[in-house]
Amino acid sequence: MSGDKQGAIEDFNQAIEINPNNANAYKNRGNIRAESGDKNGGIQDLQKAAELFQRQGNNESYKKTLELILKYQ
Repeated sequence: MSGDKQGAIEDFNQAIEINPNNANAYKNRGNIRAESGDKNGGIQDLQKAAELFQRQGNNESYKKTLELILKYQ
């Protein structure tokens, strides 16, 4: 299943443009980018998501995002 990964990335880009503190959008975009072969870009997005989750006090999502970062490194 390839899905419309580029379309999904564009949707997450718009979500981030509307709300730059949308940690889930960064996490989802990072996951797609890393799975699509852009590991560096994906990890950057995941690091941004982890930073936002931590700042927002969402420890569970913070930890899950750190696990994804380790998966792609």
